[in-house]
Amino acid sequence: MVRAFLCALVVVCGVATPSIGMAQGRSSLQVSVSPQPLRTAVLDFGLQAGVSIDAAGTERCGPTRGVRGKLSVDAALSRLMLGTHCVATRVGDGAYRIVRVAAALPAAMRTISAPPAPVAPTTLDEVVVTASRTDNLLLSRAPYGLSSLDGVTLERAGVSDLDGVAARVSGLTVTNLGPGRDKLFIRGLADGPVAGQAQSLIGLYLDDVRLTYDAPDPALRLADIERVEVLRGPQGALYGAGSMGGVVQMVSRAPDLDGVYGRLTAEGAPTAGGAPGDAVESMINAPILRDRLAVRVVGYDETVGGYVDDQALGLSNTGGMHRQGLRAAALLRLTPGWTLKTGFLAQTIDVDDSQYVNLGADQPYARRRSLTEPSRNDFDGVWASVDGDLGWARLRASSSVQSHGLDARYDATPAAGLFGLTGTAALDQADDLSAAVHEVRLNGDFGARLKWSAGLFFSEYTHTRTVAISDGQGAPGVYRQQRRDHVDEAALFGDAAYSLTDRLKITAGARLFRIGVEHRSETDGDPTQVSGEDALVDITPRLVIEYDRGPFVFYALATEGYRGPGFNAGAVPSGDQQPARRVRPDEIVAGEAGARFTLFEGRLRGRSAVFVADWRNIQSDRFDARGLPFTANLGDGRNRGIEGEVEWRDGPWTLDAHAVVNDPELTRPDPGFALGTDTRLPAVADFSVQGGVVHEAHLAHATVRSELRLGYVGPTDIALSPTSTGASAGYLTSSLGVGVEIDRWAIRASVDNLFNRSDDTFTFGNPFYASGDISTPQRPLTARLALTARF
Repeated sequence: MVRAFLCALVVVCGVATPSIGMAQGRSSLQVSVSPQPLRTAVLDFGLQAGVSIDAAGTERCGPTRGVRGKLSVDAALSRLMLGTHCVATRVGDGAYRIVRVAAALPAAMRTISAPPAPVAPTTLDEVVVTASRTDNLLLSRAPYGLSSLDGVTLERAGVSDLDGVAARVSGLTVTNLGPGRDKLFIRGLADGPVAGQAQSLIGLYLDDVRLTYDAPDPALRLADIERVEVLRGPQGALYGAGSMGGVVQMVSRAPDLDGVYGRLTAEGAPTAGGAPGDAVESMINAPILRDRLAVRVVGYDETVGGYVDDQALGLSNTGGMHRQGLRAAALLRLTPGWTLKTGFLAQTIDVDDSQYVNLGADQPYARRRSLTEPSRNDFDGVWASVDGDLGWARLRASSSVQSHGLDARYDATPAAGLFGLTGTAALDQADDLSAAVHEVRLNGDFGARLKWSAGLFFSEYTHTRTVAISDGQGAPGVYRQQRRDHVDEAALFGDAAYSLTDRLKITAGARLFRIGVEHRSETDGDPTQVSGEDALVDITPRLVIEYDRGPFVFYALATEGYRGPGFNAGAVPSGDQQPARRVRPDEIVAGEAGARFTLFEGRLRGRSAVFVADWRNIQSDRFDARGLPFTANLGDGRNRGIEGEVEWRDGPWTLDAHAVVNDPELTRPDPGFALGTDTRLPAVADFSVQGGVVHEAHLAHATVRSELRLGYVGPTDIALSPTSTGASAGYLTSSLGVGVEIDRWAIRASVDNLFNRSDDTFTFGNPFYASGDISTPQRPLTARLALTARF
């Protein structure tokens, strides 16, 4: 693993180019920030001054009158805060936090009414990002393939799922099997559309809580979210196993110590030719002890109408979803330098049927099946973290415990004869997952040039799965398999960042880890009882070189990602044919070179990167000849590509565009599961491109925001087995929305799938039916109308 890493490093360093220095430490600087909402004002100011500003506390601040002239950073921030009922406090070298003052300001300091200047949310704002596990890192200076979407942007656009996030960043793909059953992929690295026993490629986090191990995306509603960050490429040194493709981190809004307030949103959503949907979402923030303790509670109840008709079963508008959730968090300020945070999350998703069809283009939303295919996804968890200053370092310790329950049914009627059935057949799969994760991390520095971090990590994960075959009508089952897998991971990690000059910095880190796996399974009607243990001990390194040069930041990096070993249950064939009893661990070694830029006084900003990844012993969840799931090692693969994101602001207008082009291929297929020489990696699009136009106008006391978005996902191959393949020819996405905000009220109207297209999307349908006969169409044209009240 280390030798492969060094080979990748040579490639990366060979294409590395210089980068840039931050405008900090100046006693005074020329700034110009117009009157506008404080949140966007401090982001613009941070860009001009080259300082890090945590804007999370601006939600209850008034608008700023702006600031103009040659001033020190502290003096400019002080003027920017006038009349907003908030102050800027220094939290570190070049880092500030905005907080609301506890008492009302004197009359002379109160806000002078002025219409806010046109401001549009952005995908590349000057915000502090945390997915890179680095304190006080500005997004515009981040030497990684990192994107951040502001929560206000998502709320104004009506985005409540990661599908909407994928439409606003490059390289993030969400499959379309159905809510609570989808998988996430980044930069063309995919191990197949099915979520099984193989660990997820993407680390999905809510604050400090890892949401998935080998389960699908739990589809948490993006309610009261501060931001969503997408970190691309293997992150084994930072996050451990299960982050081979990257990390998606959702950061929730923290409890506010300074006031009682809330928000209530109600939404209706009719669908062309389908059932209507609706949603209610609420949030309340309340201090309990002044300046010490606060709580924040978010709840929601949502129905999404179905749109698929099953002609054989006489059902209309199947595939509907009901989602309910509750999230609560508490913040306790133990001392001025120490903070304790705790939280709780529970969500349930019920889907009445799957959403694929099989009657051809003339009937794009119709199918004929013998049984319905309902599914359920229950997720709940608790977590706690403590942050504090030890004097010589900053400590962050976190623990989380979670459980995840999944139930899904497949219509297995075409395979009924293989199991001794003569009529209908159903495969029912039940998964019960539990996890406990603990981490302690220290961050410090030795002088101005050397910064370091180190920590310990431990996790335990248990997955119990039951697969049963029956007639689906209530008769006793004819096949049953039960398995239990216990996985524990322990790691020691650290890195150091050294500034060789004011512009050139090098960061090196590594993670020493051990993954242990215990497996036990039993299959009824099969004499095979399986038990086994395996372990993986290794080191995964990371190296980043960055050069800061004025409006540009150039960087080159080399990283690794890994997943541990595993087992297959039931009978396995002899020889080298898969499924094999033992599943080999896989690893990715990747290199990347890129640049960020900020030009024309901050109006134009963006990033671009070229990347290469070498993937060995690819793990992938598949189906055998009877349609039963197992995990295969596909062989070795490679992916190369280029990506970019750009945003232009000009007065009331904001334009953004995002694109990725990649070439994933299977370079050495495993002889026991050959998909062909130089076969493309399954379930990966060649390219995708998205773009948006936003206009924000101010009419009297109203702010009117309009947004148009278009996107295209290129052709996709879906190979489920050596003999079963499918394809998506590519599909167009579109949306149009208009929102109006007046004081404490907001109303938003939007339309998704403007052209009412029914293109086949990125997914698969059912392993028991010929994949060439199945497609999963886009949701028909859906209108949404939402009303929000703040109190």
